[in-house]
Amino acid sequence: MDGAEKQIGSAIGGNVTFNPLAAALPVDEPAIREALDCDIGEFVDAKAWIGGQRYEELIAQRVSIRERLYEKPRFRCSLCSVPVYLVANQLKHFFFRHITEDGSCPAETRSALSRDEILARKYDGVRESEPHKRIKALIVRSLSADPSFSEILSERQWRSSHDERSRRQPDVQAKGPLGRTAFEVQLSTTFLDVVAGRRSFYKQEGALLVWVMGNFDPEYRRLTTDDLLFTNNSNILVVDGETANLSEAECQFYVRCHFRRPMREGDRLTDRWESCVVPFSELTCEKEAQHCWYFDYDRQASALRAEIDKDLQERERAKLDALRSELFSFWLSRKPNTAPDENEVRSWTTLLGALSDHGISLPPSPDGDSGFIALMNGVASAKEGKPVGWNFKHLVEVAHRIADGYPQHVVAFGHAARLFKRDEMLAEQDRTGKWKRRSAAIGASLRKGQPDFAPDPVSILLVDFLMPGTKAKLEKITSVPSTHAPVA
Repeated sequence: MDGAEKQIGSAIGGNVTFNPLAAALPVDEPAIREALDCDIGEFVDAKAWIGGQRYEELIAQRVSIRERLYEKPRFRCSLCSVPVYLVANQLKHFFFRHITEDGSCPAETRSALSRDEILARKYDGVRESEPHKRIKALIVRSLSADPSFSEILSERQWRSSHDERSRRQPDVQAKGPLGRTAFEVQLSTTFLDVVAGRRSFYKQEGALLVWVMGNFDPEYRRLTTDDLLFTNNSNILVVDGETANLSEAECQFYVRCHFRRPMREGDRLTDRWESCVVPFSELTCEKEAQHCWYFDYDRQASALRAEIDKDLQERERAKLDALRSELFSFWLSRKPNTAPDENEVRSWTTLLGALSDHGISLPPSPDGDSGFIALMNGVASAKEGKPVGWNFKHLVEVAHRIADGYPQHVVAFGHAARLFKRDEMLAEQDRTGKWKRRSAAIGASLRKGQPDFAPDPVSILLVDFLMPGTKAKLEKITSVPSTHAPVA
């Protein structure tokens, strides 16, 4: 049993309300430390997987995992292969639990208390029966005032049209513009398996399930409330005395909707809670997803995240562009075969550190590696359209120098020539046709997979920095692919 779960008796009645955008928290010592993710066929570390999700994401996945538990489980225990699902202790720290336990698995995840015993100890069912009745009556009043709803029934069985043995007894049901609709009053005693089971039942019936609360405080949310909130586009529906009176006054079913509105603060997403009273007809209802919401939080949050990501990427690109220009400027101003002065040393050290932060390695000294010098000379020469770093007159001489002495960089030079549109210049300077024949031979060698002109894997990340977009092309013809992340 998980250590945190042992505290359930002393923690009864407590509540922890999480920021939806905060990272979800696993229990410190989960009994099931590893689970098989059946969707991807890989084992995942339970604590790492849970902690890698935002709280709102994990809650939504928790409901989906529960819905799939009996037919197509998402996760299985790595030790015994029994399907597992996500539960939380009273502190809202999460862990995986077996669907059943017979003692054969060393990972014990179930409390000595039964589900009904935990329910009885956590909540006072008698006390909550009156609020339950009151909210049902308010729903019936509200629906009865709206002529678009008919056949309004309370606590009547709903028999499955697909399986005569399957049935549910919704708190309230009615026929309306969307067809047959079930209304369930959510109280803190609503277990996740009940939520999942009812969602699946009404989805199979082609009907809509609408969860309703009597009140809602975003600063005091139980996990049972979060299970509904984060699977309903971060919207909670409330029917109370005020909405019922408005429904009767306007002859239209009204609900109070509490929702999260996403906002951008710098480079991070935040949100604030809002609420409004709206006609039920203005809600977006999706039978397939069993959603019923007023404000489209998911769409707007996704758009803001995309905007933030775009801005971050643009700033990163601008930073890399500036570094690239700085490196080229340094190379054009350096004096070959001359010891760098104090300013050059300082500039090189700064470049070294800045590029290292992006995973790009430069030699400790600009004159310390002949291969690096040749690569920089070749790319800079193509960029400038004239020899850089070598005492040549023509660009084609640079091409031959690289092919002769540094064949591992000839492909990079070829990409530079195309990128900076120097192919025509090379052809004009190739009066004897020697470079044309040589480049054809190099191409043939590369197509045969011969290693003579294969790029040096160590230089690929630097080449991609100098000429963004070349990494994948160079790796295709490299016998040892680079393992580094691509440069943005």
